[in-house]
Amino acid sequence: MRGRFFAHIAEPNDNNKASEGESDSTTKDAAGVLARTFGIVSLSQVDELPAELELLGNAAAEWGTMLPQGASFAIRPRRTGSHSFTSQQLGADLGAAVLAQRPDLKVNLSAPEWALHAEVRDKRAFLFREVLPAVGGLPLHTQGKILVHVENWRDLVAGWLLAKRGCTLELIEQGQLPKPERAALERWHPRLHSHPKTSLDELPQLARRRKAHGVAVGWDAQRMIAPPTGITWHAPLLALPAERVTVLREILLEQKSPEGPSGKKPA
Repeated sequence: MRGRFFAHIAEPNDNNKASEGESDSTTKDAAGVLARTFGIVSLSQVDELPAELELLGNAAAEWGTMLPQGASFAIRPRRTGSHSFTSQQLGADLGAAVLAQRPDLKVNLSAPEWALHAEVRDKRAFLFREVLPAVGGLPLHTQGKILVHVENWRDLVAGWLLAKRGCTLELIEQGQLPKPERAALERWHPRLHSHPKTSLDELPQLARRRKAHGVAVGWDAQRMIAPPTGITWHAPLLALPAERVTVLREILLEQKSPEGPSGKKPA
């Protein structure tokens, strides 16, 4: 399913109002959880308004007052539903409202220094300033079960890539695993089930018992061997350069922000 999902963060009640700093922290925490939720490509903190051009123009003008002197800007309009205005008119009217307050600003639609996104959906409108990257992929638990033969952190990264494709993981722990990567994978994939040490020859039988569709490993070309038959083997790191594997490990450990579907942060 493609499209927008809206997450509303609960406001504190009157008897327990959070300070502005606490509210910002709650929003940041929620954004962090959403950013590492498989299936979400990007997220934005939005201001919600009625879908009325005058109100949207006022909000855009207020946004424009905060921009640096002489900066370039663009309005990114988008519209869904039936309205008395087109997307092009929406962008033009909001841009005009900004320039009425700040005639020193310059419009640059191709490469603006600042952008205001305006989305109108039926009777509601949403304004946002940032598009933050999320992990993308497919929602967890939508594509069947995969066993992960784990000897080191590379195997955990391989498992993370299969989870990103929607697979439910079960780990076959071949010994003491690196704690940072093991704990990190559990944050991406809660309630991660583990099995004790199992030989490669026994894995096809275990996979059948667990109704798994295959086994994932983090092998590279030097480590790759002829695995036992009777089950599908997945080696997603096999053709990746070492630098790319390192980046994926950093994303797993949340030391690096997730990327868009093209490997780049969304514009």
